[in-house]
Amino acid sequence: MSTTYNTFQNFIDKKILPVAIKFAGNKTIQAISGGLMYTLPLTLGASLFSILANFPIPIVNEWLSGLGVTTHFNAVMGGTLNAIALLIAFSIPYTYTKLANKSSANPIMAAFISFSSFLVLMPQTIGDAEQPIAALSYNYLGSSGMFVAIIVGLLVAKAYIALVQNQRLLIKMPEGVPPMVSQSFEPLVVALIILIGVVAVRIGLSFTPLNNIFSLVQMVIGEPLMKLGSSAPALILITVIANGLFFFGIHPNAINTALVPLLMSMALANVEAFQKGVTIPYKDIMILNSFLNNDAVGSTLSLLIAILIFCKSQRYRSFAKVAIIPNFFNVNEPVIFGIPIMLNPVLLIPFLLSTVITASMGYLASITGFISYYNPIIGMGLPWTTPKMFASLLSMGWQGFALRIICLVVMVFVYLPFIKALDRKELEKEKEMPNVQ
Repeated sequence: MSTTYNTFQNFIDKKILPVAIKFAGNKTIQAISGGLMYTLPLTLGASLFSILANFPIPIVNEWLSGLGVTTHFNAVMGGTLNAIALLIAFSIPYTYTKLANKSSANPIMAAFISFSSFLVLMPQTIGDAEQPIAALSYNYLGSSGMFVAIIVGLLVAKAYIALVQNQRLLIKMPEGVPPMVSQSFEPLVVALIILIGVVAVRIGLSFTPLNNIFSLVQMVIGEPLMKLGSSAPALILITVIANGLFFFGIHPNAINTALVPLLMSMALANVEAFQKGVTIPYKDIMILNSFLNNDAVGSTLSLLIAILIFCKSQRYRSFAKVAIIPNFFNVNEPVIFGIPIMLNPVLLIPFLLSTVITASMGYLASITGFISYYNPIIGMGLPWTTPKMFASLLSMGWQGFALRIICLVVMVFVYLPFIKALDRKELEKEKEMPNVQ
């Protein structure tokens, strides 16, 4: 067993890690990773308010709601996690322009133009066509708009850098004008050219059935996956693909939202059967759905536990200590953007495997009768921040709880060789830094 593990570890170190390092060295990848890292203080802070706003203990949740503070906790979410696309529409072009290191390219100006371009592309009314209300929807500002924000941020930054290299497009102010004023006017023509291009895209899409760029992303990615069906293998495959899209910045919600009507209809059929005391028709598929992710997306609680037990680098250990509490309550964004898993080829492999492994274990436990009890009413009624091991204890009995723990341990060892490879590389960097102990 030890020889096999060491062989696999050497394969990761010699074959996968060099590819990952080369991949991570790309400026575009660095800009996306760096831009997401800028949001980390906000996502970590917001995760704590998210738990308070949806506290898994009903009596505490009711008490907080009675105090009138839940609305304010949700407001923190509205300005951070629910507006993550808006934040990275600013941070990614800022990071990319800094990495380009062109003297004529101002990172702040690139970020402002990208931020505005993202808003221009977004539908700016809600409600029906006859009585529209001027407003921006969280459907586009939050995680579902991340992919569009990344693409817009990169394209705007690249266009801005290319255009400002042409001195004829820059407005030169007379000597004696304060530098701040001069720098503000200098890229005026460049900003106008980029905005004209953005408006042209918006107008062009408005003449199609899609209407906007966000619908285009959903059509290209979401709808084809939904046609795969709702069988157990198809549900696992759809979730693997949806989680895999996280690697490129497309939140799984873009796919999972489309699955909601299907899963909801099965859940309601289960509730009706449970209330009548007859056989639950979709017990197996709903238990499988529960185990698609053993905790948060990608079973990342196991990754954090693997780091705390087996890793030595200060970077990973310090991060795991901070992120493990939100992650225990299913708040996963700090891990996805902070380690990061997104755009990390090494961790992509176990991240995708996790869904196949834990979903298969859940499905087998159901069809073999190991998990014989299932209460769909409890399964539907618990807040999403309820730790899944406790949710399983309540809805599936001790067998559900036991299986969660087994899956947790299994995934620790699935993640272990991959995170150890990254940890050794990070440890080498830290040893070269005299002030890192």
